[in-house]
Amino acid sequence: MTSKAAPTSQPPQRPAFSSRGERLIGQEMFRVMDLAQLLERQGHRIYHLELGNPRMAPPKEILNATTQALQSGQLGYAPMAGVMELRAALADRYTSLTGQGVTSAQVVISPANLLIHQFLDITCNPGERVALFTPAFPSYWAAAAHLGLEVVPVPLPEHDGFHLSRAAIDLALAARPRAIIVNNANNPTGAVYNAAILRELVARCEKAGIWLLSDETYADLCFDHAFSTLASPQTGHVVVMSSFSKVLSVPGFRTGYAVAHESVITKIALSNSTLYSCLPAFTQRGCLAGLSVLDRYAETVRAHGSRLIDSCHHRINKSGLLYCTHPQSGFYLFVDIAGTGLDDMSFCRRLLEEHHTAVTPGRCFGQDYASFIRLATCGDDEDVREGVSRTIAFTQKLGGCRVQAA
Repeated sequence: MTSKAAPTSQPPQRPAFSSRGERLIGQEMFRVMDLAQLLERQGHRIYHLELGNPRMAPPKEILNATTQALQSGQLGYAPMAGVMELRAALADRYTSLTGQGVTSAQVVISPANLLIHQFLDITCNPGERVALFTPAFPSYWAAAAHLGLEVVPVPLPEHDGFHLSRAAIDLALAARPRAIIVNNANNPTGAVYNAAILRELVARCEKAGIWLLSDETYADLCFDHAFSTLASPQTGHVVVMSSFSKVLSVPGFRTGYAVAHESVITKIALSNSTLYSCLPAFTQRGCLAGLSVLDRYAETVRAHGSRLIDSCHHRINKSGLLYCTHPQSGFYLFVDIAGTGLDDMSFCRRLLEEHHTAVTPGRCFGQDYASFIRLATCGDDEDVREGVSRTIAFTQKLGGCRVQAA
């Protein structure tokens, strides 16, 4: 008599993810941070230069107002477009900056990183094009990919300090995009674009019927260069966005804002309500208090950042194998590593594993930049200096020769 074979158990079949789910790519710097933190849990001392995570203490006014809001029980739902007092204060600020009458109805509060996605979601249909001046912040790529948009990169040349030019605008418009994103002051290069060139971009986008997102997150962190905002809510095709994270050293608050025509603001507010209902009132109250001291505090951040940037920039360019242009804003160094003979991914992996220093691969900002890395200099001073020292020591260990970019 033959015995029957026991049935083999089959693993349960999961349903397939949606096409949008399959297109999620995230941000590489957070994967670098995850690896760095894994090494930390294993007992290693890691020097974090991968994320723009400010370590200066935020203004006490923010902390006091946030604590007071919590203690007074402001734990319920807030308006979907943001706390009205914060919107009104931002409207007053942009009225002063632009000389135009900006109203609270032209301001919406939302996480800055999410605003990128929201802008593309309400302006572009799947399959349409979005033009990016590169190097470009990774969230632009990630949001466009998730929404099924075709990205048209427009590289800005290193030899020109990665500045926006009429030739770059010509290339962007020639692609016939539905939307263009411009990041001024720029992350990762620190370039501050010419105001006349930016005004030309606005005018040509209006004529061509193209949406324009101006990401001005680092506007208040320009060192010696005048900044010109593109905020003009009466102009229906321009959306300006910014964040409190960097300038007030509160990235964990996840509080940003957009300034645009009322019709755009209404759409973003509805997006807020759909995606996450509203931001906490207590963080918004903190940012409202921070606005009253923003200019004074930003001056301190700029002075501190400029000194550290100057020192690190000098040491990097003196090393013989590395090169970076001097940033005009922010707290990043976009470093050319071509002379080392390694691509960015190999360089970053070995630097982390062998010298316990975390930096961001350049290709995160566009595939044309696989011979670059980004260093964030907004951490603890000693950590930043040691991280830069370890980066230089690693390159000297590699040897090679520096070839100046054409």
